[in-house]
Amino acid sequence: MKKVGRIVKTVETSQDNPRNGEGSFIRLNDGGVMLAYSRFGGEGGDHDHSRIVGITSYDEGETWSGERELFNDDYECRNNMACSFVRMPNGEIGACYLRKNNEPDGTISCMPVFRYSSDEGKSWSKLVFCTDEIGYYCGTNAASVVTSAGRIITPVSFAGNAVHRYDLEAGIVRFFCSDDCGHSWHEDMSSIKAPYGDRAGLQEPGVLELPDGTLWCHMRTVYGFQYQSFSKDGGKTWTVPEPALLFPSPDSPMRVNKLGAKVIAVFNPVGHSPYAAHNTPWGAPQRTPIMLAVSGDGGLSFAKPAKEFSWNLFNAHRQHCFLMEDDSADSYCYPAMIRVNGGYLVTYYCDAGSHRVLNCSHVVKITDEELTPQ
Repeated sequence: MKKVGRIVKTVETSQDNPRNGEGSFIRLNDGGVMLAYSRFGGEGGDHDHSRIVGITSYDEGETWSGERELFNDDYECRNNMACSFVRMPNGEIGACYLRKNNEPDGTISCMPVFRYSSDEGKSWSKLVFCTDEIGYYCGTNAASVVTSAGRIITPVSFAGNAVHRYDLEAGIVRFFCSDDCGHSWHEDMSSIKAPYGDRAGLQEPGVLELPDGTLWCHMRTVYGFQYQSFSKDGGKTWTVPEPALLFPSPDSPMRVNKLGAKVIAVFNPVGHSPYAAHNTPWGAPQRTPIMLAVSGDGGLSFAKPAKEFSWNLFNAHRQHCFLMEDDSADSYCYPAMIRVNGGYLVTYYCDAGSHRVLNCSHVVKITDEELTPQ
């Protein structure tokens, strides 16, 4: 398979900063590209201290500024992570992210929150909670979208009420929406539940609006594939979740975005055995390699119901798939992408020899010329 891209930036870690990742890009009005990511302290675990910082490039990703903290007025909270930038209909930048906090009963909440910036990210509004229902909401980076009608949708996986560390319930996909550029939020889209009775459920969802207005929701699972569900009525009803057979997955998130004339998907194309013991550690190599797929029809070629799957369809899809990194001793996950002049920037976690799946991040630049069908 054709290998594409070159690394233009590695977001390094250190002893006091053992994890940098979960990025999101935004194009600034002055031509710059800003990348936000989570900067972790402690041991770099999901519940350790983390703040969202940003770096900026003014040469289409070739060189980058030093980092600066974006949201610096919320120090009583435990953790900020998983930023998702959107350019809103009013021209302002919106940022959805997760806010973790210690609750009075000793549990941990993880809440989707939102801020907006009217000065291109130099300063930010006070935070707005996307829901008043305290709980543990597992979202991921670069997942919020703005529909053709101007609605902001932030998809999350609800894992129960505030929890003790990792005592999570089976994930239920829920959608928080704003029709006034993030000033208020509501939940008028239906939830999606896994068709099985396991403890994992559906995790870290993403949404793509297809050219005919259908919403396609793809979700991380432990079932060997990304799972998918469709809505033709704006999210009021969803089809029963089923495997997205073009996208096998080792319990890892996928990101799909419309970028210019193309829709780009970034994913790990290797599944693991559903017969493995539940306590088997999956380790770094199971999120190897990382690939990019290109759709020229608005994502319709990606969003195929399972009943339409055929080997001819798979072979056609494979012609538009490209390899970015494939070191079998490394691991790559939590991607984000943006269109730049002449190509794309993609960022994702890598372990860089640390034997930690979530360590530093690569920023890779891919040219349009590289993405020719094979």
